[in-house]
Amino acid sequence: MARRLKVMMANQLRQRLDDAGDLLLVDFSGLSSEEDFVARKELRADGLAIGVVKNSILRRVLEEKGTEFPAETYAGPVALVLGGTDAITASKSIAGWRKKNGKVMALKGGMLDGEVLGPAEAEQLVKMLSFQETRAAVVSAIAGPLTSLVAITQNLLTGIPGVVQAIADKKSKEGE
Repeated sequence: MARRLKVMMANQLRQRLDDAGDLLLVDFSGLSSEEDFVARKELRADGLAIGVVKNSILRRVLEEKGTEFPAETYAGPVALVLGGTDAITASKSIAGWRKKNGKVMALKGGMLDGEVLGPAEAEQLVKMLSFQETRAAVVSAIAGPLTSLVAITQNLLTGIPGVVQAIADKKSKEGE
């Protein structure tokens, strides 16, 4: 590969990595070209982009950014998964694709909030709550007691006019 082309690829990769926060490295070996096309299409629908980059260029660009993965990460073909979502959501999308299609697309590693993840840690991301799921859990934990408080307050406020009316009725009967 011509040096100039490698430099252009490295520059483009740097830009993509700067724009993306988290990333995953995936082993796509064993997929036919049709399966690879379908996987890219379905994951693109989830907001993810899969790109295959020469391992030496990927390693050099990541090391320049201060990110070092173990050497075995770069053994065999590696696809870089980037997207507007976090690595947890991306790993869940990949796991869903694997389950749906019965194919292995092993996670070789990743980065979550600047921390380098090995293969086992990257696979554990599937079990974690995503940012959106965490937000929903926090909101429901806060909203549950508040909803109860509002209901109690509403019951108290709707009961007061009834009590006042009962007292007025009693007073009017006593006055007769």
